[in-house]
Amino acid sequence: MERYPALSSSGEVTGYAVSSVEFSVLYRPDGSLRGRYLWLDAEEAVRIDSFLSGGVLGAGGVQVEYARLVEDIPWPLVYVAWDLDEYVDWVYREYGEKLEGKTVMVNFSGGKDSTAALAVLARLQERVRGLHVYAVYSHVSYLEPPRNIDFAVKAAERLGVEIEVVEADRELMRRRLLEEGLPYRGKRWCTYMKLRPIKRLRKARRPDAIADGDRMTEAFKRFNRLYRMSPRRPRLYDGGRIRPIYIWTLLDVAKIVRDLGLVHPDYLQGLPRVACLMCPYKALHEFSEDEMDLLEDPGLIEEAIKTSYRRYYSDTGIPWEEFRRQHLWRHHPAVAVKLYRVKKTVEGMDLEEIRRSRLEAAYRSLWVNPLPRAKRVTPEEAVELIGEVVGGAYEEAVSRAAEASRLVEAERLSGGQGS
Repeated sequence: MERYPALSSSGEVTGYAVSSVEFSVLYRPDGSLRGRYLWLDAEEAVRIDSFLSGGVLGAGGVQVEYARLVEDIPWPLVYVAWDLDEYVDWVYREYGEKLEGKTVMVNFSGGKDSTAALAVLARLQERVRGLHVYAVYSHVSYLEPPRNIDFAVKAAERLGVEIEVVEADRELMRRRLLEEGLPYRGKRWCTYMKLRPIKRLRKARRPDAIADGDRMTEAFKRFNRLYRMSPRRPRLYDGGRIRPIYIWTLLDVAKIVRDLGLVHPDYLQGLPRVACLMCPYKALHEFSEDEMDLLEDPGLIEEAIKTSYRRYYSDTGIPWEEFRRQHLWRHHPAVAVKLYRVKKTVEGMDLEEIRRSRLEAAYRSLWVNPLPRAKRVTPEEAVELIGEVVGGAYEEAVSRAAEASRLVEAERLSGGQGS
């Protein structure tokens, strides 16, 4: 996950935050490390720097590959698209003729990135002769709050873009939830359910190109793919795929989405992403029992969690109450056991604590406080700057993950508790 800047009421960067599964990392304004924290439950986390070595978290005789669970992406604090119309002018000059007469389907989630991408294409549609843009929103039955549909439809309408709402097979979703339990990391079957209706719509409407809100700084794998696609200059359109904002920073996205008045309510609640309420890739502090009522059938989800526990975790030694409280269904059983044992080891120690409210305030500040002053760069300069900053961090992350795996494997071969 890319680092989120925490902003003061005057728009000054007071630090950065990153969250991933059971962990959050906090930084000072200059980018130096403030601390790494393990969430004991959705409300409280403790600092674990003293238990980390070589990308491995070790406690209670257990080793966890921290470096593989936490993706921490720095990025240059710059604006590439401070003014949406100026940016669209640039896109029009570069790609206007190539897009004439094309039909473009936009994969739209209602989150910040897909909203920004749809805004660019909506403005472009007004200028490019014969360009037709429409959005498709795929609702994940039962796992996602119905209010997300309302937001997506209203956003598309405000941008003046046609939208089609499709949905994962409801009966199949219900059956799988009751029989298999919730999706978990490494077995996210919900993704295939979400994509099926999109693929059917694509086959029926046969658009000339597909567009999405992918950005280079969101994830290392995405950076590696998008940057290597064209490391010297921006390449937004290749004939079948349009990536309108892949060179934008988080500041650009926040600026434009705020200007449009299309900030999703999840961001205002202090969440760093818009996702299914029961997404296994959310950090533990992103879960709130109060929000279960936002789902159309909370009882079904409770039954699915119980199914998960009975099928995969009941013989692991993790008590049901702890499994449910820590949402350990998000992990493969072997990983869940290690995380549970580490937590039980450190929870009684005298360690620095942080509360959920601190992270929520940091993430919310990007959407409610003044945005920071920062250098404005051209799209061409953005590719170079992002490549330098994120590229260096990517190589370091790969090295740390490899070292962590080596250490854990060595421990396992020596008879220890490594994974």
